[in-house]
Amino acid sequence: MKYTYTIEMDNEQGMRCRVAVAFLADSFKRFAGFTSIHSDVPIYDEDLAHLEQFVAQAKDKWVVTKPLS
Repeated sequence: MKYTYTIEMDNEQGMRCRVAVAFLADSFKRFAGFTSIHSDVPIYDEDLAHLEQFVAQAKDKWVVTKPLS
């Protein structure tokens, strides 16, 4: 399945940012990788290292965008 999720987080420079991600996960909601990442302010390598963890912790807030064929 393809999902989207939007998170508010601080980037590594302490700036608040709104990050919208699209990603794939299986039917058990096991994360399988990002398909897009958009942020209103720059995000850095350190931020990306934590982003997957933040998304995985919010499984109950994921929005299905379309089922995989």
